[in-house]
Amino acid sequence: MLSRGLKITGIVLFILLALAGLIVWKYDFPKKINLTYPAVEFRPGDPSTVDKTTVTVKGTLHRKLFRNQSFTGKIEIAKYDVTKENMMRTTFYEDTKSGWGVTVYLDSTHDSTTGALKAWNIVQFSSIWKTGEFESLKLLLFEPVGAASGQGKDLQILAPATDYDSAFALSEL
Repeated sequence: MLSRGLKITGIVLFILLALAGLIVWKYDFPKKINLTYPAVEFRPGDPSTVDKTTVTVKGTLHRKLFRNQSFTGKIEIAKYDVTKENMMRTTFYEDTKSGWGVTVYLDSTHDSTTGALKAWNIVQFSSIWKTGEFESLKLLLFEPVGAASGQGKDLQILAPATDYDSAFALSEL
């Protein structure tokens, strides 16, 4: 028979391990992100389509154990005004196309005289992939760009990149 003290120690240890497991399971290990990258927009196979821009990523990357990562904040592309609007949470699905996500913005329209909010438009901007904690990112834009709904064709933005060759090399990852 086990002594009473050993039983109590075992129960307390079990409860502490269960609590520690619950905390690790629920906690999302947030990481603040504040990055600005040079970026290149292009169509693969056509270097004449290169257009330079910048991408700013500002927000929080949520990294729960054994689950998909998500990002809350803003991913702003300098050349597209719609990306200055509110951005919905983006989830990166590890089991789908190696960490695929979708960027969606809430585009607001305001009354020109009063400034009052008239309408919200949901704009699906792009598919998105990132490496690590946004060391690099790839956006496959839905066209027509900035419309309420669109279709992915082959217009891409890659960062960090400064020319066609560096962007194309990132697109192959």
